[in-house]
Amino acid sequence: MREKRRYILVESTMEVAESATREFELELCKELLHNIGEISYFRANPKIVKFLDNRKFILKCNLAKYKDVVIALAFIKRLSGKEIGFYTLYASGTIRALEKFKKEL
Repeated sequence: MREKRRYILVESTMEVAESATREFELELCKELLHNIGEISYFRANPKIVKFLDNRKFILKCNLAKYKDVVIALAFIKRLSGKEIGFYTLYASGTIRALEKFKKEL
């Protein structure tokens, strides 16, 4: 049976350069792992699917654990030694709905 996914539109307070997207993703995953624990992290399986611009990105995770991921994002205050904040703008079952929502902003 295929896992159900939830896609989350997230905005960060810090701009991410195109050349540093991979490092940003690794640091974000490390902080999520720290905040929600190993078991919940691997059940949630969070991944950055797409960067929409230098502050907004789409995060994919398991439907059953997406609330844990949203809460963990709220608790992240530092990333790579720099202050940062994450805001969950919208969550949906499809990427298309998130992109439509972003156009409405």
